[in-house]
Amino acid sequence: MSFKKNIGWETHLKPFLYKKLPEGTGWSAILGTLCALTFGILVLTGMVLAFYYVPSPDKAWLSVQFISNEVPMGNIVRGLHHWGAGAMVLLVFCHLMVTYLHGAYLAPRQGTWLTGAFLFLIVLGLGFTGYLLPWDMKAYWATVVGANIPSQYPLVGGYISRFILGGEGMSGFTLTRFYSVHTLVLPACLLLFAAIHIYFIRLHNLSDPRERLAGEKLPPETGIPYRFFPEHMSRTMLGFGVVVGALFLLAAFIPAPLEEKAGTFIADYLPRPEWYYMWLFQLLTYFSGAWEMAGSLLLPVGGVALLLLVPFISESRMKGMVNRPISMAIGTTFILCVVFLTVMAYSDAAPYNKTVVIPSTPLTKEQQAGLAVFVERECSYCHNIMGKGGHRTGPDMSNMVRKGRTAEYLSNYIKKPTSILASSTMPAYELTPQELADLSAFLLSLHFTKGVTPVEVSTADILKKK
Repeated sequence: MSFKKNIGWETHLKPFLYKKLPEGTGWSAILGTLCALTFGILVLTGMVLAFYYVPSPDKAWLSVQFISNEVPMGNIVRGLHHWGAGAMVLLVFCHLMVTYLHGAYLAPRQGTWLTGAFLFLIVLGLGFTGYLLPWDMKAYWATVVGANIPSQYPLVGGYISRFILGGEGMSGFTLTRFYSVHTLVLPACLLLFAAIHIYFIRLHNLSDPRERLAGEKLPPETGIPYRFFPEHMSRTMLGFGVVVGALFLLAAFIPAPLEEKAGTFIADYLPRPEWYYMWLFQLLTYFSGAWEMAGSLLLPVGGVALLLLVPFISESRMKGMVNRPISMAIGTTFILCVVFLTVMAYSDAAPYNKTVVIPSTPLTKEQQAGLAVFVERECSYCHNIMGKGGHRTGPDMSNMVRKGRTAEYLSNYIKKPTSILASSTMPAYELTPQELADLSAFLLSLHFTKGVTPVEVSTADILKKK
């Protein structure tokens, strides 16, 4: 008895383990515990990977290659970490959506929802900072694109991008900064919010599935009790076994990808982020010209704000999926949109340098010469026109007139970008005055107003005509 007393069995551990959960709690309740257990896999595999990984631009890619090819079981460990990260994002997203659809965020569980929402954002942050670490082409360019999205924000945009990158552009500082945030800062934040999240769950218990209206008095429970241990943990371990089995199969038969080392020139390379960012990547392509700010600033900030405010803007106190048709419609529509955008993003993953978008109206001789310069200099490697092109490192080149750009502004920017925007990562191009004038004329012709539609033409045909 003294041992049990010394470890606080009767006072702390027994009430925690044998806490009764609401009668009728379904299998979806194990999602939260699965998220925690999957994070445990990521911590363990991450510690093993850290023994061999070197966070420097000249060693990072080689160390990842060494882990995959030389370290015993290294490819399995790296595969578990890679696929486990995707699994955790999916599990947290499903947990969040189930909570929303059931109305389990209603009073008194607003704090539970808020901490869960922050955990979701932290998990996305772990994904973003994690896929730079291999320092391959995908990691490099996806990070460049993501880090430069805030550069378009007024006043503070340049500062935000420089803070993310650790300087004016991608460098060793970027890699070490992402490594520190990925392995130290975000895991610490996740553990903190997870502790608070668990505290709120223990305080208010799980949402009772028998409730039709939040806060209503329910009759006493009958039948076999459902407790955290052993009933809930038995379900969780069964689900966790399925997750672990699936991760091992993926790690064994679909090794974690490693593309060419960052900096390798691949003419038709078109980067894509991890699958859980593909829908957002595709969504941003639909916003160009005057709407570009809406896609890069208003949508992400507005989306996060709505996510955090869900418990406070919901007027209905109804709970359960059957009793919440409007919430069900909104949630289902959102899920379908995410799936549709993801599918569209993968279907559009074609080489960037096969076609270029031009206006349907005839081009002048000067504009045609500028189009040839645009193709020859492979401007589509970093820029899009009406959402179609390459890396999306730089802004979309359509509707320059609407953005207030002039031929002089464009010529000066192309010749020396930092003279216009100090934080610009675009390299300076040595073009003749005539080439600058032609290229500026072509860019200004990309003004898609009413009656002017975008047309895709073959880059090979453009070069033949030159």
